[in-house]
Amino acid sequence: MVGLGPSGAAFLKTYGRARGVERSRRYFKACGEAVPVETPMVDQRYVVDKVRRYVFYSWKKALGEVSYRAPRWYIVDKRAWVESMRVDGAAGEEPAEIRVNAGGPYMSVGEKITVARAYVEGVKLDDETAYFVFLPDAVGFYWVFPHGGVYNVGGGFYGVENPVPHVYAFVERWLGGGRVVDVRGAHLTVMPKVMLHDGEAFRVGEAAGLVYPLAGEGIRPGILSALALAEALKSKRPLEAYRRGVEKIIRQIEFQKKLLRIAQRLLARGEALVELADESVFRDYIEENLTAKTLFTALSRKPTHAAKLIVKLVR
Repeated sequence: MVGLGPSGAAFLKTYGRARGVERSRRYFKACGEAVPVETPMVDQRYVVDKVRRYVFYSWKKALGEVSYRAPRWYIVDKRAWVESMRVDGAAGEEPAEIRVNAGGPYMSVGEKITVARAYVEGVKLDDETAYFVFLPDAVGFYWVFPHGGVYNVGGGFYGVENPVPHVYAFVERWLGGGRVVDVRGAHLTVMPKVMLHDGEAFRVGEAAGLVYPLAGEGIRPGILSALALAEALKSKRPLEAYRRGVEKIIRQIEFQKKLLRIAQRLLARGEALVELADESVFRDYIEENLTAKTLFTALSRKPTHAAKLIVKLVR
């Protein structure tokens, strides 16, 4: 097996006959480090914060928010968590006659952007709250997530090769300042081609294209794909079983890809898809369950926009 990020490490730990090949001694990939609380294999030792409230902006214009009584996300120390799964993996067993690629964006097929993540000190925002800040003239967003005493602040946008200076400017202009203590960048597959087997090896996680395009979320689908593949390898037709195991994730990815294309076309006409959303859309966005029905219901309250979006969705 090649690649030991979240999905590769989860497969290594789960599948009793796996051996892993590390790309580096220490794992790192810049991201928001957030996972839904129901994500399998999350070790509470590496949970550094929690989120139960989500606030959405078009720059400084508030668009809406979604709140839960109990935390909906864990914020994790992803590097330490992933490395713990690497150590716990059954690397001493004899490997089965199977190859698994888990090299993330280095192995994925599809359009990619670069995202930047910074840790910011000296800022005080609401507890257990995540902020999403969209721009009216760009496809992408900034995020601000609590991270155990600091804030994980980042962003990524179509057409922006180096988002690092944009993140610094965001810290000054939107957060009102703060001390940036660490900045990293990473590739993210935003228009993935789902490929569960490439003719030579199975694929899991982002390497398989299993990353949500609109939110850039890859940890949970990566973990679920690793568990699905480990279970499928027990069957007589593992590829078919594997596809069934991740079918729901694939459907959501394909729908989000269509929405992302629509967002690009609307932007070219001077419109922003996020401006048409309401609380139900934001909730489904957070819960990784966006559907055409949700959008149509929201747009029924904005009839001047509904017809245009429906035409684009059914094309």
